Amino acid sequence: MENIETIQKCVFDHKIALIAVFITGLETNPGPNDDLNSSGSTVNIADLSNFSELFSKSVSFLHLNIQSIVPKLDLIEAEYDEFDILAFTESWLNNNNTDESIKLLNYHSPFRRDRGPQKTGGGVVVYVKNNLVAHRRQEIEMDNLESVWLELKLHGKKVLFGTFYIPPNCEQDIWVKLENSLDMALNDNHVDYIMITGDFNDNQINCANSKIRPLLTQFSLNQLIDEPTHFTEQSSSLLDLFMTNNVNAVTYCGVGPPV
Repeated sequence: MENIETIQKCVFDHKIALIAVFITGLETNPGPNDDLNSSGSTVNIADLSNFSELFSKSVSFLHLNIQSIVPKLDLIEAEYDEFDILAFTESWLNNNNTDESIKLLNYHSPFRRDRGPQKTGGGVVVYVKNNLVAHRRQEIEMDNLESVWLELKLHGKKVLFGTFYIPPNCEQDIWVKLENSLDMALNDNHVDYIMITGDFNDNQINCANSKIRPLLTQFSLNQLIDEPTHFTEQSSSLLDLFMTNNVNAVTYCGVGPPV
């Protein structure tokens, strides 16, 4: 935890870990990696250089609560460019930020959902590498729910990839909208896998009153992150999640400090 705190004092306002996921069954050159843990396990990704083989063989993505993306674009390009998909919550974008002004080298124009002109903060933005086919599925996004749904074609498989930001202490109707969005996604018979990530502000370490747990059961989703992703001086919590309807498609899933 001390290492995470030291790194983030330079860049981030709060102590937040990143999530990295490598998806098997979608790779260009499939094969086992005996040096790393077994399928679906959580691993230490503090040093991403340890994962060079996975980057070359798998489809990879990262989620991070970025807390204002604009001042961190150069850092993202320098440190996270190996990932195929970059999903950021709390982008803090508005109409003054054009797509061109936040574009990343070697990625498609960003897929984004800003909070809106009357409110600050929040928001979701997702980047997909130029060599991947992706299109927006706005028909399964809900009004006033900060989310981006993408349909990706990954080596012959169709994957729905959803990124969500749920604000702290939100009204119950936000959770109803999330349920409706998940319902539409899970009932799409034309996709092979569903992958969901984001900051849900629903602590899975102390989850007696969890809002997300009933949805996991309802939709037969597996939540694979089991380490804290948010830290204060007094506590740690698990707010940033990764969920899928096919755990066998995930080779490695890990939590580590942002650069």
